[in-house]
Amino acid sequence: MTSSRGAQTALHLFLVWATMVAAVPTLGFWLLVTAWGGGAGAVMLALALGVPLTVGLLATTGIPVRAVVPLCGSVSQRLGWAVLVFVLGTLGVLAGLAAYSGDVDLGSAGTRVALTGVPYAVAAAFFVPNRWVRLGAVAALAAAVAYGGFIGPTQSRQRQHAAEVARYREHPELLYVIATPPGMRVARAE
Repeated sequence: MTSSRGAQTALHLFLVWATMVAAVPTLGFWLLVTAWGGGAGAVMLALALGVPLTVGLLATTGIPVRAVVPLCGSVSQRLGWAVLVFVLGTLGVLAGLAAYSGDVDLGSAGTRVALTGVPYAVAAAFFVPNRWVRLGAVAALAAAVAYGGFIGPTQSRQRQHAAEVARYREHPELLYVIATPPGMRVARAE
C-alpha cells in the first residue's frame, strides 16, 4: 500500500467513525424521544426516516475513497456498502449495549459516545482490500469480544464482590440474616 492509499484509507475510516459518532447517538436520542411521546407508530416513522438518512450519510464517506475501496466505485455500490457497514456496525453497537447492561465498564459518557463509531469503522475496514487493514479490524474485533465477553464481566464481578465485602465490614450485623435457632446462641469470632 502506498502512502497516499494508506492516507486515504485512514481518512476513510476516520470519516466513517466520525460520521457514526454524530449520527448514532442522535438517532438513538430521536428514537427515545419519539417513543416517549408518540408510541410505537412514531418510533416506526422515526426509524423509516432516520435509518435511510444515516445510511445516506454513511454512503457519503465512501466518496473520497472510490479508488481505494472497490465497493465504493459507483453510487449503487456505495449505497450497498453503506447498508452492509450500517447493519454490521449496528450489530456491534447492540453487542456493546448488551455488554454495558451486563455491568461491563465502558468508561465515561464521552468515551461511550466515542465508542459508538468504532463498530462501524471496524466493519468498513473489512471492505478495504488490504490484508493489514483487515488484520487490524480482526484484532479490534477480537479485543472487543474478549473485553465485552470475558474481561469486563470478570472485572464487574470483582467490583461487586469488593463492594459487598466493604459493606459487610462497615456493618457486620448484615452477616446475620437469619434468626438463631432455639437452644443455640450467637458467638462472635474476632
